[in-house]
Amino acid sequence: MVSSTATLSGRPTREAVAGSSRPPRRAGVLLDRDGTIIVDHGYVGSPERVELIQGAAGAIRRLNRASVPVAVVTNQAGVARGYFDIDDVERVHRRIAAELEAEGAGVDCFLFCPYHPDGVVDSFTRHSEDRKPRPGLAIAAAMTLNLDLNASWVVGDRDEDVELATVIGARPVRIGERPSTDGVPTFRLLADAVPFILGHLEP
Repeated sequence: MVSSTATLSGRPTREAVAGSSRPPRRAGVLLDRDGTIIVDHGYVGSPERVELIQGAAGAIRRLNRASVPVAVVTNQAGVARGYFDIDDVERVHRRIAAELEAEGAGVDCFLFCPYHPDGVVDSFTRHSEDRKPRPGLAIAAAMTLNLDLNASWVVGDRDEDVELATVIGARPVRIGERPSTDGVPTFRLLADAVPFILGHLEP
């Protein structure tokens, strides 16, 4: 599905298959991509450059087994900058999905923003409400997966991920080696963060 500002891909949700009747909204986890699930090699635009971070598949598998919806929300300014195109991003996401599936894990949807105001590709050079920390991708994930964003978590390695959580009223978790100086729970790897999230996830 492609909207005017975001591109979405992923496996169909149970609600989408069942029809329009939906249960109450639920908590979910919004994951950044580069530096959180895959190694950030810098503008990863080809499947050959996909490298899952140690323990990432197992962490996502734990969320799956706990019936927690998982969305990937990622800025992909490489499209606007002319480094790769939309199809390349989709191919990368298919590779990530395949590698996760091989380890018994899965992402319910991938959402990405290809826009950047300093791009060189005219059709993608502009400001966008989908570019994190603006809320567009999170709102699209909530609509797709029937999420209660106030009960959800945003996990990523950049300040924009923490800021996104603030904007949408979710709870942030930072991934990385940098010690926390702002009270945001910080873990070296996604695999370290997921047990904490599961222990604090609202029903």
